[in-house]
Amino acid sequence: MRVLTYDGVPVPGLNELVRTAVRLHPTPGTPGTDDSHFGGPLLWPAGEPWPACPVTRPADPDASDDDWSDGHPLDQSLPLMAAVAQFYRDDFPELPFPDGTDVLQVLFCPAGHDAKHYSGPAVRLIWRDSAEVTEIADMPEVSGDCLPIPCTFEPCSLDELPLTCDFPAATRAALGLPDGPVDEPEGWPELGRFSKIGGWTSWYATDRSELDCGTCGAQLRQTIAFATEEQDGACGCAPTEPVGWTLGRGGTLNVFTCPGDVRHPFKVRID
Repeated sequence: MRVLTYDGVPVPGLNELVRTAVRLHPTPGTPGTDDSHFGGPLLWPAGEPWPACPVTRPADPDASDDDWSDGHPLDQSLPLMAAVAQFYRDDFPELPFPDGTDVLQVLFCPAGHDAKHYSGPAVRLIWRDSAEVTEIADMPEVSGDCLPIPCTFEPCSLDELPLTCDFPAATRAALGLPDGPVDEPEGWPELGRFSKIGGWTSWYATDRSELDCGTCGAQLRQTIAFATEEQDGACGCAPTEPVGWTLGRGGTLNVFTCPGDVRHPFKVRID
């Protein structure tokens, strides 16, 4: 097994921190319902209602105000959600598809929302079995911000390490790093800011507080990142065109799901 080193010295625990990320490289195109994509038509069943924004102030004062996956009451006066992305298991087996599903669909409310740890579009994840969709609905007309240009993907994989402040104590000690946030060691790989599946979060601007599962208490794991602009030069690939949206103040929207059950309430941060 490959042993990761720093300045030629093996570092304990470093191998275990490596996560494989799949960079998506969105490229403007004309995707269909059978494709993985940003901004194209979804494999949406005819007869299934198109969702309106689910964000209302929770009645429970202890409920998280940035958790929108647990069925807060719908207000049909709120805007329709926008089709943002679709991922097929055959294209991206790295995603944590629940048993009996092979499609993940992502929708945003095109209006902005402010929450305790987050300011941006409300997000909805739908895990679906494509075999159950026998008749496909047309997409509704949706207007607003955060509407992506239709894009296909040209994915590639890369290994990522987290920021050193996320390292366990033994690994920090081996690198000579004190406890608490410090500058990354000289020559340490920089986390890229681009659309991807998996990997680690760059944490350029926001904090990572309260990223535990409200159902089981597990530490949530980054699952998908949607970038405003695709950073050039990572993994030796050619630059790609931006998707045409602006997320937050030009940052990356990160979706965090429960490693035990992705259908537990998820959380989002824009960094």
